[in-house]
Amino acid sequence: MVLGIVNIKIINLINIYKIRLIVIGSGYLIFLIKKKKYLIDTNEKLLIFSYLFYFGMFLLSFIVHRGNASELDNPSRLILLLPLLLLFYQYQIRFKVLLYSIPIGSVIVGLVALYDRFYLNVPRAFSPRIMAIQGGDIAMSLGMFSLVIALYFLSKKEYRFTVFCLIATLFGMLGSFLSTARGGWIGSPFIIGFILFTYRKTLSKRFFIIIGSLMIISVVSISLIPKTQVISRINLAKNEMVAYFEKDRANTSLGARFEMWKSAVLMAKEKPILGWGQQGVIEKRKQQAKEKIIHPTVARFDHAHNQYLDDLSKRGVLGLLALLGILLMPLWFFIKSSKSHNLEIRSVVILGIVHISSVMFYNLSQGFFTHNSGNIFYFFLIIVFYAMIKTLNLKSENN
Repeated sequence: MVLGIVNIKIINLINIYKIRLIVIGSGYLIFLIKKKKYLIDTNEKLLIFSYLFYFGMFLLSFIVHRGNASELDNPSRLILLLPLLLLFYQYQIRFKVLLYSIPIGSVIVGLVALYDRFYLNVPRAFSPRIMAIQGGDIAMSLGMFSLVIALYFLSKKEYRFTVFCLIATLFGMLGSFLSTARGGWIGSPFIIGFILFTYRKTLSKRFFIIIGSLMIISVVSISLIPKTQVISRINLAKNEMVAYFEKDRANTSLGARFEMWKSAVLMAKEKPILGWGQQGVIEKRKQQAKEKIIHPTVARFDHAHNQYLDDLSKRGVLGLLALLGILLMPLWFFIKSSKSHNLEIRSVVILGIVHISSVMFYNLSQGFFTHNSGNIFYFFLIIVFYAMIKTLNLKSENN
């Protein structure tokens, strides 16, 4: 009871500060435009356009399908976050703040997961506060960010911070494991491989062998602890796939997902351009279940547990293109910025690429953007990393 009240107060406090940031940013945007103190470059225009197009598709779907106003709640947040890009340009975030805050956040996430799982004895970490899958995915991202920062500190020969960030990496991964959210585990080997590959020229082979061995030993050790449920969740996934494809059993976690994906694809074939809309998808899925096209178990779900297929079924091909736009447009900017020889800029670039790539993996098995936590986490960090690169570029040019 007390914990629930504290959580509500924390959430309300976060919302108050978020609203204040939006109001301040919007006011400052108007001021800068009037004073002509801020020129929007091509990259920013493309980023802003992708955000506006994404929101515009929700608005178009709302109008065409006569949807509920609540459908515009989540996508509207990314529009309200855009003024922060200009605010961070004028009141710059210090690079060191980014370096220290992310690993600390990763450690805190891991400690919260341990508290949830071993003290509160909840089946899945983070579930007392937010959806466990979302919490687990965000924890994994923080762990991967911490690994990038660890390698930055190692390049600078700051070994104490390197060790701390490696510990933070394990805490973030631990948070993901304790959430039992398997979607966050799928992409992690690829993300880790990419991070190590990008630093291959600045770090010795001996280090890669040591760090690789330590991570493998740590992950295996965590997996073997019964309460983490890692091994049991992996075995369960294997059994559910066999049950679905060989025995046609869809009343399992993976089986239901496969049925929802089938449902979304069938809907997209019928209405490929603008989709069915939020309410239309719900009604159509019930109809499919009634006609025994899909298993009755999935009739109650309002999204496809795959962000790409969900957007395709609800907002059609245009909606899918809008989704890909908010992922690929900033990704293109980060990749283009990776040519910089400045170590700080390259580190933020890698953080941005890791951030987008991770979310793209999460979207395969989860509607990451159907939740407020996913929207704020993704779009806010894109703006932070983008503004940081622009700030560091300006400092580099002035030196």
